[in-house]
Formats: sequence, structure tokens, C-alpha cells
Amino acid sequence: MLNTPRPMQRRACIAPWPPRRSARQPMRLALATGMVWVGLMPATALTLDEIGEWVVACDNAATCSLVNAARQTQLRLAQPSPFGMSRICIHRRAGPDAAAQVFITLRKLAPKDLSAPRAPKLIRVVGARSAPADIAMDHRGAEHWQVPAEAAPGLLAAIGDGGQLHVVASDGTVIERLSVEGIDRALATTDKVQGRSSTVTALREAGDAPASRVPAPVPPPALVTAPLARLMPAPAPSPAAVRLRQEACGAPGFDQTTGFRLLGDQRRADRILWVSPCESRQGLRQALFVIENADGTAEPVAFPGSDPERPTGRQGLVAITNVDDARGLVQELWREPVASAAGKSCFIQRLWGWNGRAFELAEERRSLTCAGIVSGHWPTTHSRSLITPAPSGHAASAPSFRPPC
Repeated sequence: MLNTPRPMQRRACIAPWPPRRSARQPMRLALATGMVWVGLMPATALTLDEIGEWVVACDNAATCSLVNAARQTQLRLAQPSPFGMSRICIHRRAGPDAAAQVFITLRKLAPKDLSAPRAPKLIRVVGARSAPADIAMDHRGAEHWQVPAEAAPGLLAAIGDGGQLHVVASDGTVIERLSVEGIDRALATTDKVQGRSSTVTALREAGDAPASRVPAPVPPPALVTAPLARLMPAPAPSPAAVRLRQEACGAPGFDQTTGFRLLGDQRRADRILWVSPCESRQGLRQALFVIENADGTAEPVAFPGSDPERPTGRQGLVAITNVDDARGLVQELWREPVASAAGKSCFIQRLWGWNGRAFELAEERRSLTCAGIVSGHWPTTHSRSLITPAPSGHAASAPSFRPPC
């Protein structure tokens, strides 16, 4: 398994999206991943909005995340840090029983400043309609903090467009000031996407309708992947497979070290998956995925739902950073320039799982630059429960905590 780069280093690529609008003008984009499940949730799911200081992103199961995306207008006491930006994350799953969660990620003051983020921190509502007492946050690891579950509803009810959130040290020193302009509209948008409007579960404009009126999400079935068994040694590819490689990559060479046995036994492969490298594009490695049948015929691999956004326009040609054959996973990344004064690029990242016969989409993330929003946040626009076989020779380990947005 190759090493996976950090998200901000190498990402996926799609065609340019509309240019940036005013930070105060709501922007809504329906994100069509090609894997929309009928009857999932209200038609407003798969949303990406920029509202005031917030970006609202809801995936295919109507799980919504609100991120404080302020750059220029975020208020600070100290000098801006080159090691990151503090931000607020409000996360809520769909369904009548799902509660809102609030996370604060503090910027690092210096690379080795490890003690300051871990000292006790309080969250204070300032300039609100009804300010509650300071709330002690729970430390969740590194610079990540969470408002206790029992305190989150009161915090969200108190803070409004004219207020601020202050992060306060135990001695009363204000560490960070965070602007929340647009939070009322952002929370109301989440309520609408999740079907909570006018119910007792709504975060804004709550009504008397019971929680049972909130629709439960219908997530797609879990994707169970199968390993890709390497052919060692690999046979010579058929003329049909070689021809597809020449048409896609423009070179006669064919790498035979990446052949995988599909639906076969140790003596004979009913089908062969060829993953043949092509020339890199914009710094991302490309490879052509071809399936060769037992009769010598071959066809490019289908990656459902992504062909319209793949810049090459060629089926089976993928920009990849990672192929995990033990668990049957392929990570795809594309990048395209976006017409903007900042000269940024639009990225899309997808994780595909091999189910034994075809690749299926397990997860998708998009950079906000695709919508003309200058931010380093990558909201999840498609998620699916993924079950993979355990890699041989690897012991299980607990991942480091990361907030959901």
C-alpha cells in the first residue's frame, strides 16, 4: 500500500464551477455524485451553501456540517498564526434522535506549542440575545475541543448573527474571538435539509410538531470490499488490452506488474484487472484501469457517476495516489484550475471499493474552491459505510481524533 498524502497536498480534480460570489450572498450548489439514492431524504440534500461566515455541507444521507469559514473577518486578539486557523464545527446527523455537536479547533501558535492547546478552555457567548454562563469544553486531542452534549443546545440557542464566540483560558484570558455572522440562516438551512423545520428538534424556528415528524435517513447499504489478488507472474496482456492502453496513454509500453486475478482460482483467472500507469498530469499520477476477459476481449473499468467530471473524458483513466489491493480500495484525485483572482484549483477526492465484480463509490470530498470559496475545508458530499478485510500482518490501532468537519 502506498503512502496516502495529506489532503491539502494532493487532491482530486473536477471541471471549474461558478465564480465566487459575495461572502454575504447565499450560494447553494446541488452536488450530483451519480450515486443519489431514491427516497433518501428531502430533495435539498447534497447541498453546499456559503452563508455569511459559514459553509453548510450535507451529504447523501443528509448528515450536515457547518464550518466557520471566515478568513478576513475572523476576529483575533493576537497576530495571525502561520500554522492554521481556529474554526467552529457544528455537526448533526439526520433523524429525529440526532443531536447537534459543537467542536472548536484552535490554531497553533507555534509548531512546538503543545501545552497551550491542552490547558482547560471555556467557551463564552458575547453579544447574544441571552448569554449563558461560560461553558467548560472537553479536550478531544491535540487542539480539538468539544462543547459537552448537554450544553450544546443552549449554546446554539443563545448565539445569533450579532454575537461572537470567545475561547477563554481558565484564568480569564481571551485566547480567540470567533465571528458567527450568518449562523441563524446556516442553522435554518440545516433544519430544512434534514426535514426539521417547525418541529421541536429544529435549531432555528422550532415549532410544536413532534420529533417523530422528522424523517429518518435511509443510508445506502454497506459496501463490502474484496481483496485484489496479484498475478505473480502476470501473463502477457491481450492485444485488446494493449490497444486500450495505447489509445488512453499514447505510448506502446504496458506495465505487467499490476495485474490482479478476478473471480478465478490459483491456476486460472476468469478475468484480469490491469492497472497500467500513464504519464502524470498536473503532478498527479494517472493509471488506466482495464478488465481483460477470458476470451481476450477487454474494456475500461467503469467508475459510476464520475465520468462527466473526469477531465480526460475517458472511462477507466484515473488519477490515483493509492491502491490498497489487500482491502480492495482505490483513492482517486483530480484537479482543475478555477477562474478566480486567487488562481486556486478545484479538487475532488473519491474512495472506491472493489466488491468482487466492480468498483463502487465509498466516499467523496470536494474542496470549496470548486464553488469559488477560498477555504481549506473539504466537506464530505458522499459517504457510505465501508467494510474491508483486515490487511495481513497489521495490528489494529485507534485513529487519532479528528472533528467531523
